[in-house]
Amino acid sequence: MSEKVLTVAILAGGTSGPFGSEKALVKFRDRPLVTHMIETAKHLSSETLVVVSNEMQKDTIGAVITRENIVVDPEDSVRSALTGAVTAFEYTTTEYVMLLPVDTPLASIPLLRSIADLGPGYGAVVPSWPSGYIEPLHATYLAEHAYGHGLEVIAKKKHRMSDLLDSLHNVMHISTEVLKMFDPNLDTFVNINSEQDLRKLERKHTQRT
Repeated sequence: MSEKVLTVAILAGGTSGPFGSEKALVKFRDRPLVTHMIETAKHLSSETLVVVSNEMQKDTIGAVITRENIVVDPEDSVRSALTGAVTAFEYTTTEYVMLLPVDTPLASIPLLRSIADLGPGYGAVVPSWPSGYIEPLHATYLAEHAYGHGLEVIAKKKHRMSDLLDSLHNVMHISTEVLKMFDPNLDTFVNINSEQDLRKLERKHTQRT
């Protein structure tokens, strides 16, 4: 997909209890996670957003990525991935948005590009595991369509990404088995929630380089 029609939005609003700091600033290979994800995003499009939950996060993360376009969730909104996604849909200037979490530093650029390239013609393109589990934060969305439906879902006091996807029209689910052709171990979807996760991914990174 042309970068003129795609924005890559990194959802960086989550905190990290186990690390005692903003998850976006947790160091992976001596660099904050958010900088790894921005680097990945830049391979997909020159249009990027970093979505945070509040002004304090904007200031803290902005000290590390001062040149990035940081946008903030509405004040007093429920902190959730869905809230961050709707904020991304609101602020984008392109037709499509790819969402990425801030904590998957081994994400495969070819895999993500394949998902983005499938976007035109669909309300969303979402990876799906054989178990039925989905990956809504490594997915591409038709921005205006997703924004309108996202607001409706939130108004109903629902806050899961799956609630949004259930409301969208013409959603394409792409099997993770197919995506293995780009990322055989599917490391793209492995996120960091603990020191153990961090060290494990750092070892994987070392083995790949």
